[in-house]
Amino acid sequence: ENALHNAFTAAPSLSPHVREQLHDYITCIANMYHNVPFHNLEHASHVTLSANKLMKRIISPGETDFKNQEEENVPLKRVVPLRRLSFGKGVTDTEDTKKIKSVQRNLHESTFGISSDPLTQFAIVFSALIHDVDHTGLPNVQLVREEQEIALKYSNKSVAEQNSVDIAWNLLMEPQYKGLRQCIFVNDAERHRFRQMVVNSVMATDIVDKELKQLRNNRWDKAFDETIITQPESRQDVNRKATIVIEHIIQASDVAHTMQHWHIYCKWNQKLFHEMYMAFLKGRSEKDPSIGWYEGEIWFFDNYIIPLAKKLKECGVFGVSSEEYLSYALENRREWERKGKIVCQTMMMSFKQEYPVLVHSMARRGSGYSSVADGNSSRGEMSRKDSNRSYSDVSA
Repeated sequence: ENALHNAFTAAPSLSPHVREQLHDYITCIANMYHNVPFHNLEHASHVTLSANKLMKRIISPGETDFKNQEEENVPLKRVVPLRRLSFGKGVTDTEDTKKIKSVQRNLHESTFGISSDPLTQFAIVFSALIHDVDHTGLPNVQLVREEQEIALKYSNKSVAEQNSVDIAWNLLMEPQYKGLRQCIFVNDAERHRFRQMVVNSVMATDIVDKELKQLRNNRWDKAFDETIITQPESRQDVNRKATIVIEHIIQASDVAHTMQHWHIYCKWNQKLFHEMYMAFLKGRSEKDPSIGWYEGEIWFFDNYIIPLAKKLKECGVFGVSSEEYLSYALENRREWERKGKIVCQTMMMSFKQEYPVLVHSMARRGSGYSSVADGNSSRGEMSRKDSNRSYSDVSA
């Protein structure tokens, strides 16, 4: 049992110069995040930690899992990386090696190959870190409306997401990170695969683009529709399921605050509202997010968050984590229904306190901002759904 545990928890080590390059790379990426209320470095850190948490839940099974695996020979629905085996003193490797290889083989199959693919595991965490780098606090629709240079560059498609990928990738390709690159991928094929996973993962955070959403839904239907009877899974089938698992790790992590403790959800919900309302007051958004936010949050839970949490369970690789995420999502939805209108009032008051100069300058200009400055606007009608992020077009 100790040998099993050691085999699955041993971590690879990095040389000092690669560690230094990694530290420098992360520092550079951190400095490229802007000081906006929501899409900032703190958000990137939260998403990265959330993705890492999901990865740990599926790549580090506990002792109970090993016991069940040995006694029942049931494949674990969790991901475990295939690493070099290291046995403790006095432990023979004959029987233990067979047990470990059996567990790894079953986990490899039940997790669609992710368990034995450290490149994929790193790509997920890397993507979480860089997914919003250089975000200006404006949604894609506004960047397109203003005909921003990056909108034209990316043909008005997933503008912020493509920009983040290019910035992070170009930085990684700089000469000073040669050692880091050699540690991540050793040849052109691995480099291409790593980039493809990063691109796909970051694009998965664009939950508004209808074409991308339809492609993801089609993949899900082909991969996990239990009503369809198919032949034994092909490599393409396995790869499709692996892609879906990766997408769901990133998507769940990007909105992880909605599936965590109530106070964490409220914290990030307020940050998002502040960012969107700031854009509106500055004339960088056509829609006032303070109209209908309360109803929109309920809609967002019902049409995106809760279905997403249910899909985490249906993927079959997240174990008890999927139950935890769904439980928090349902509880936060209930809490919001009970307390959301009061929370909306609090968010407006906090905005007034945090950005008094902006609020009062807008009030002096007129244009209907005086009610905001006086704190008398109707907070009970706030909505994501009617806001400039167009959540009415979103579904999991």
